[in-house]
Amino acid sequence: MKTVDYYFAPISGYAYLGEKRMREIAAAAGATVNYRPVEIGAVFAASNTTPPFKQAEARLAYRQTDMGRWAKRYGLPVNLKPKFWPAPDKLANCVIIATDVSGYDAGIAAFALLKGVWEQDRNVADAADVRLMLEEAGLPASKILERAAGAEIEALRIAYTQEAIARGVFGSPTYFVGDQMFWGQDRLDFVADALAELG
Repeated sequence: MKTVDYYFAPISGYAYLGEKRMREIAAAAGATVNYRPVEIGAVFAASNTTPPFKQAEARLAYRQTDMGRWAKRYGLPVNLKPKFWPAPDKLANCVIIATDVSGYDAGIAAFALLKGVWEQDRNVADAADVRLMLEEAGLPASKILERAAGAEIEALRIAYTQEAIARGVFGSPTYFVGDQMFWGQDRLDFVADALAELG
């Protein structure tokens, strides 16, 4: 079976911009997306990467311009200066993982949280906000939040982050097709090509 291993942070602006297109590409190729939310601070630290919010003003300004261009291309609303960015990502990661292991679509949860940050000015570190986002996405918020608090989910959260670091991930979003790594939503055409090469 074709798969895309998807490492990302639920506070990542570029993950927000690429989420729907990634799903379209995977669906067209008959591929399954394996959602692997990561503790992005640990990924940055392991790869000696400067977090976006600590970068120089000139680079941050360009980032906002670039995100605006991609949002326009994809027809997505975007708040380029979200109120709750950056925010701690532990709760959001656990919620996405809990959605997945509970048999629901992790992509729906992931996009709901990303949309919450980059469109709706919501806080993915706040349980009340997260509950509202899940409910609006049609997911069973109480069930997911309860499971997200368990040791099983915390262990997976740590494991996914360690797995990402071991595979050389240094930023969000990062996609793997087999052993081929693609960083950034602007590399999704290459993801499509890699899936096509699998036949």
